[in-house]
Amino acid sequence: MIQNQPLTKEQRAKSQTNYNIFNLINGLSYMCLGETVLILLAVRLGCPDYIIAILGAIQYLGYVLLPLGKNVTAKVGAARTQSVFWIARNTAALLVASSAFVSATFGDLTSSTILLLCGAFLFYGFRAAGAVMAQPLIGDITTDADRGKFLGFNAGIFYISALVALSSISFLLKISDNLNMLTGIIIVGAVLGFISSQLVNRVDETESPRNSARKSIKSELRATLQDKSLLRLLWAGLSVNVAVITIMPISMLALKRGYGVSDTDALLYALAQFGACAVGSFVSGKISNAIGPRKAMLYNYILLLGAGVLWFVCPQELNRILMIFTFLLVGSTYIGTYNSVMHYFLQSVPSERHVSGSIFIAVVNGVGAGIIGMLLSGFLLDICDNFAPEGNPLYGYKTYFVIIAFLLTPGIWLIARLAPLPLEKRKIEKSWSETT
Repeated sequence: MIQNQPLTKEQRAKSQTNYNIFNLINGLSYMCLGETVLILLAVRLGCPDYIIAILGAIQYLGYVLLPLGKNVTAKVGAARTQSVFWIARNTAALLVASSAFVSATFGDLTSSTILLLCGAFLFYGFRAAGAVMAQPLIGDITTDADRGKFLGFNAGIFYISALVALSSISFLLKISDNLNMLTGIIIVGAVLGFISSQLVNRVDETESPRNSARKSIKSELRATLQDKSLLRLLWAGLSVNVAVITIMPISMLALKRGYGVSDTDALLYALAQFGACAVGSFVSGKISNAIGPRKAMLYNYILLLGAGVLWFVCPQELNRILMIFTFLLVGSTYIGTYNSVMHYFLQSVPSERHVSGSIFIAVVNGVGAGIIGMLLSGFLLDICDNFAPEGNPLYGYKTYFVIIAFLLTPGIWLIARLAPLPLEKRKIEKSWSETT
C-alpha cells in the first residue's frame, strides 16, 4: 500500500516481514519452475545442447520486458506491480508445462521445444517486469543501517525454502522419475507463485518508487550515462552475468550428459548448489560490508572462474566429493556476486536515480549478457562436442569450461577498476552487526 508520508519504523518492519514471507513462498515456487527443473525437462525432452545454452541465457534475455514494469509502477506502485506480473509469470509457467504434454502426446520435439522456450522467455520476462522496482522498493523499506542485513536475510530465506522444495522434488522424482512427474512439479510451482503474488501486496511503500517511475526515462538516462561510476558498474555487472550464464547452467548439463547421472542424482548436486546459495546469502552481507562490495564482487568472481577450472581437472569417473565441492563453489560465488552488485549499486547511486539506474543496468546487463552468453556458450558447446572423442562427451564439456574460464578473465580487471566506496558507505558492518 502506498503511503503519503515517510514510513514509520513499525511500517518498515511490517513491510520487511511481508516481503520476507513473500520471498519464502516464492522460493518454494521458483524451485519448481526455475532453471534446474527447466534443464532437466529439456534434457528429458531430448533437446540438443544449444537449447540448454539458450535456456541458461533466457532468464537474462527476458529483461527486455523490464521497461513494461516501469510503466505499470508509475500507475500502481512497486509492490502492486510485482504482484501483477507474478500472476503473469506463473501463468507463463503453465505454458512450459504444456511442452511436456505435447511431447508425451504427439512426440513432436520441435513444437514442444518452441513451447518450452516461449514459456521460459515469458516466465523470466514477466519476472523481470515485476522485479524492476525491487531494488528501489527494498531501498524504500530499509535504511543504510539495516539494508545489508535485510538483503542477506531475504535472499537467505529464499534459498532455504528453495532447498526444501528441491529436497521434495528429489524425493518425488525418486518415486517416479518421468515426464509426468516433472510436469506436475511445474504446475504446483505455478500455484505457489499465485499465492506469493498476493503476499507482496501487503508491503507498504512511500510514493517515491511510483514518482520515480513516472519520470521520463530519457532525461534520467542522460544523468545516468554521465555517471562514470555507474557505467563502470555496468561493465562489471555484465561480466558477472556472462560468467553465471556460461558456467552455472552448463554445469548441470555437463553433469547430466557428461557423467550420465539420473535426474534424482542431479538434484542432489543442485541441493549442494542452492544450499551454498542459502548459506552464502546470510554471510554475504557481512562480508560485503566488512571488506566492501567491490572486493566481495571481485573475489567471488575469481572463485566462480575457479569452478570452471575445477570442471577441467575432474576425472573421467565421477568423483562425488569433488563434484559436490564444485557445485558448492558455483552456488556460493553466484549469490556472492549478485548481492555485491546490488549492494554496490544501492550504496553508490543516489536514491533519486535508483529507478533509472536499475532499469538501465538490468536491461543492458540482462539482455546484453544474455545474448553474449547464449552465443558464446552455444558456439563453444558445439565446437567442443565436435572435438570430443566418440563415446566421451565429458571431454567436450571439460574443454568448454577451461576455454570459458580463460575468456572471462578480463572481467577481473573490469571489477577491480570500480571505485572503492567511501568509508561511511562501505563500513556499515558495525551498525549491521549490532542488530544481530
